[in-house]
Amino acid sequence: MRPSGEQFIVCWVQPSRHPDALGWYGTSFTIEFRRGARAAVAVNGPAFRFCRLLDDDGREQVRRVQNAIIRRIPPVPARVAGQLTGPTLDWYLSQGHEVTTPYTPAHDVWFRHRDAQDLADWFELLPALLPTALSELRQRLG
Repeated sequence: MRPSGEQFIVCWVQPSRHPDALGWYGTSFTIEFRRGARAAVAVNGPAFRFCRLLDDDGREQVRRVQNAIIRRIPPVPARVAGQLTGPTLDWYLSQGHEVTTPYTPAHDVWFRHRDAQDLADWFELLPALLPTALSELRQRLG
């Protein structure tokens, strides 16, 4: 949190509300910035997620790490695949598919992870991208 005139800009890490209950593809988080009248995450005001503040190169770096993490996902456990059918199974299996098209500023990117190595990959990349994101945030939020 930092003051911005009469308001505050707050940043937080939001974990997914929908982690993989069956333990195969993991979970995800996103990073959001918001300006509001209070130093709190749940305030009305303009908000931007991390990847929407990046340029094409930054988003491509995110996609490369995202895909490296997805490639490390083990094969779907047979016991899990056997419990699901139809569109539910299709959606579940799609969680193991790489991101084949570049992210655009409109994509709502969530950072996938299953284990400490995945988080280490994000904690290496995200601080490197932070100056670009903060510069863009300053332009948008003041």
